[in-house]
Amino acid sequence: MKEEVYTSLICKKFCNYYKPGKESELCGGYFYLKQYITSRELDGIIEIFHLNNEAVPAQGLSFVCDKCDFREDGCDFFVNKSQTPCGGYLIISRLIDHLNF
Repeated sequence: MKEEVYTSLICKKFCNYYKPGKESELCGGYFYLKQYITSRELDGIIEIFHLNNEAVPAQGLSFVCDKCDFREDGCDFFVNKSQTPCGGYLIISRLIDHLNF
């Protein structure tokens, strides 16, 4: 189940697929961010690294997709890598890019 604070930080800011009312389905990125980072830490990371959803995401983050409710039925990004990924994937991708500069 989604929590409003994480939904605001991850889904509403970064996910092109976000739809209010779909609170029971979690993307893999949401799962990992919620499990390993507090909402306060996540907010700080987004602000400090100036994360946005405009750059091309890194490939090869299959560990994110492995936990995703959408992977089996409805994720264009996982299937053909041509669509925009979910908000959680974007955040993790941007963070890894910044750490690997």
